Amino acid sequence: MMLKVVEIMYQFIIAIQIVSFFFIFRSISRYPFTIKEISMWLAIFLTIGFVSTYFIGIWGAIILFFCLIFMSYVKNNGTMTTLGVFYGAYALVMNSFLGYLVSEPITWLVSFMFKQSTANIDYLPYLITAIAPPIINEIGLRMVRHYFPQLNKVILQESSKVILLPAIVLLIIIILSVYPILSIGNTKGQHSSYQNTLLVSMWLLFIIALLYIHFQYYQQRKREIEKSKNEQLIQLKDYTTQLENIYDEFKGFRHDYANILLTLEDGINREDWVQVKDVYEKTVKPTRQLIRNNDYSFIKLRNLHVSEVKSILAAKMLKAEQLKIDVSLEIEEPILKIQMDMISFTRILSILLDNAIEAAATTEQSKIYIVILEDAAIQLIKIQNSSNGNVNLRRLDERGYSTKGNGRGLGLYIVQQILKQNKFVSIETEDQSNIFSQTLRIRKTGEQ
Repeated sequence: MMLKVVEIMYQFIIAIQIVSFFFIFRSISRYPFTIKEISMWLAIFLTIGFVSTYFIGIWGAIILFFCLIFMSYVKNNGTMTTLGVFYGAYALVMNSFLGYLVSEPITWLVSFMFKQSTANIDYLPYLITAIAPPIINEIGLRMVRHYFPQLNKVILQESSKVILLPAIVLLIIIILSVYPILSIGNTKGQHSSYQNTLLVSMWLLFIIALLYIHFQYYQQRKREIEKSKNEQLIQLKDYTTQLENIYDEFKGFRHDYANILLTLEDGINREDWVQVKDVYEKTVKPTRQLIRNNDYSFIKLRNLHVSEVKSILAAKMLKAEQLKIDVSLEIEEPILKIQMDMISFTRILSILLDNAIEAAATTEQSKIYIVILEDAAIQLIKIQNSSNGNVNLRRLDERGYSTKGNGRGLGLYIVQQILKQNKFVSIETEDQSNIFSQTLRIRKTGEQ
């Protein structure tokens, strides 16, 4: 009876080790899972894990590695990404690394605490060691995200050749080196001093891989910030030039304004309506061009006190003006700060504005309406544009989908990837009566 209980406990420990891969993967990837999906994937993992472990022992973890890659493929809407492969390799190595790290201390602690016990608790160190990796991993990742909240998966994915591929190669080397040693240890019950040295070397290599990712990520982020600053300088220069042109136009109008009034007054006093009409047609009516909607919109940028966002809006409004698109901007109250990571926000804003300009340019009455407002709890950025009404809202976020043709639909897919990392930010999309609108909502509890 006792042997049967012990056997059940060991099978239970194997089950925990198998599901640990899933929970570590879920923790690092932050893919959203419903309860139904979690139940389904755990059932798949346990089935594959037990079958593969029965036939090939510890090497069954490699099969689970490919399952994790497949899971990434599914969660990325049928797209294989370098980041997805990294998540799988990370889960595999981290589970083994943390298990190896805590096994000796846990064995010693259990022996010390239960040295007077007569019960058979041989399985207890293995049970605690199996449970520990996903818990330690979760605590570690929460600390990283707390102290480094600006980590951006989009930057990691776009710079995968520099950041992720070398790290994946290192992780695969670790897997191919460590698992034969672990397999021998499971067979003989212990490792030789040489094998222990090799294991320690591989775990040091794992730490080096993580440090490499950290270093390269921040180097890439630094380059992104420098690039953004250079673009802002160019955009702000264009914005300043536009304001100077507006000022010159109104200065000229003000200079002629008194003469226009005197001429109109003279015609009215003499009841010379022909003269009044002539003055109106030749001098007053043309001034409509001086107070175009776009010009007033540029002036309203004064309420926006975030230089990065102001420069992007100015540049996109100039682009729209060149394409004869009527742009209306509403910023009624001063905006002092955007309540999310600036690189992420400016990328989203640029994509939404570019899409709005491209769509509006194809319509007869080209219009774009932009509003930025906030209250105590939320910031709202709404972008509306005239459209031809051929947008499939259900497919809008798919990688590669576009109303502009095949292979051009990465913009909104990238937006969704950024939003997945920002739980305080959401986007709403509407397409009604040839008016397409997207509204970005930023809850202020997500302040960066």
